[in-house]
Amino acid sequence: MKNSKLKLFLLGAALLLSVGAAAVFYESNKEQTITLGIYVDSSWNVPNSEGTKVIDYAIRRFEKENRGVKIKYESGLEKNDYMDWLSEKIVANKSPDVFIVPSRQFNMLASIGSMAKLDGYIEKEGIDRKIFYDGAYEAGRYSENQYALPYETNPMMMCVNTELMKKEGIDLPGSSWTIEDLYDICQRVSKDVNNDGIVDQFGIADYTWENAVFAYGAKLFGNDGSSADFTSSKVRRALTMMEKLNALSGNYEPGSDDFDKGKVAFLPMTLAQYRTYKSYPYHVAKYSAFSWTCIKMPSESRKICGTNSETSLFAVSSQSHRKKLAWKFVKLLCCDKKVQQYLLRHSQGSTVLRSVISSRQTKRFLEEDGITHNALMTESLDAILNSMRASQHFKKYNDAMGRADYLISKALEKREVDTEISKIQNQLENTLISK
Repeated sequence: MKNSKLKLFLLGAALLLSVGAAAVFYESNKEQTITLGIYVDSSWNVPNSEGTKVIDYAIRRFEKENRGVKIKYESGLEKNDYMDWLSEKIVANKSPDVFIVPSRQFNMLASIGSMAKLDGYIEKEGIDRKIFYDGAYEAGRYSENQYALPYETNPMMMCVNTELMKKEGIDLPGSSWTIEDLYDICQRVSKDVNNDGIVDQFGIADYTWENAVFAYGAKLFGNDGSSADFTSSKVRRALTMMEKLNALSGNYEPGSDDFDKGKVAFLPMTLAQYRTYKSYPYHVAKYSAFSWTCIKMPSESRKICGTNSETSLFAVSSQSHRKKLAWKFVKLLCCDKKVQQYLLRHSQGSTVLRSVISSRQTKRFLEEDGITHNALMTESLDAILNSMRASQHFKKYNDAMGRADYLISKALEKREVDTEISKIQNQLENTLISK
């Protein structure tokens, strides 16, 4: 009797162990799914024939290296619809585990707590922020915490009509040129070519007051966004320069159409626009009537990071139940040299990794692509990316900048910046306090 009970006990124990082992085996081999939020078109509002090619490459890499993990995303989602889609997911507590963060939406998404802090992961894995360009890395910081890693960046560059410069006997500026150099050249170029009393050749088009503020290294708001600083000497000098540049064109405001016609020496253009319109067939359709190239944006001095840029980022959702796996995928997208090299070749912006820009593959690619033209060589592209400065990050930044743009544009139009700046300062302070 005792032996039979012992046999039953041992049989039951063996059965429990086998069930447990089967459960462990099942769990360890059960497919895990990481959901991804992305859009199919370009982050930079330029034609994009590659779609999700870079993302699909990264997914294949990740799934191969992490057996049993699948990454899924909703196909066909366009950038214009993306934020509505993502907002609905967040409100319904169904946020994708990993999602792309458009540059201009970062402040809003950070302020509502939709992104998990990444500082602990970064520190644990010993990721050195210096592998990224400073301006790109800072784009993912909010309230002294890292909420996203940079994926692709799109700095502003200065396009130059080299034929017009040559005609006027002016040398192409070097990488250390200043905003005073810009004004001097614009002054020499701006003239009445047709002798009809009207300026019809221009120095610059579409240069904004914000470009000038970056050139002087000015900060418009306090770090926490509770105060405005539009009466500082740097902001005043930037706005005075804008008035001087505008005055060179008389009562006419030249635009990109005038640059297209070969009548303007300088035009700010993003890297993505430059890469797009230097390539066939877009080059034939747009800028084929004259020779042109791009150089670094001017600044007051070499010490100032005077290039404004936009950076798309990837974040881990604060709602995710698989944060470690999600972080692992974000790290692959943003830190892996092969993924970032693939991005540089198949997207219109730039990699965010210093090592990729300095690689032999990048040098060969720029030469093969036919877009160097004394501008996009690895050294000059590196200089442009090193001169980037991220916009400030606080909850009300977009609202405050929208208000500032309206007020300052009106003051510049009336040529009353000097008398209006104190009023603008007060109105912006009220904007920051009231919202």
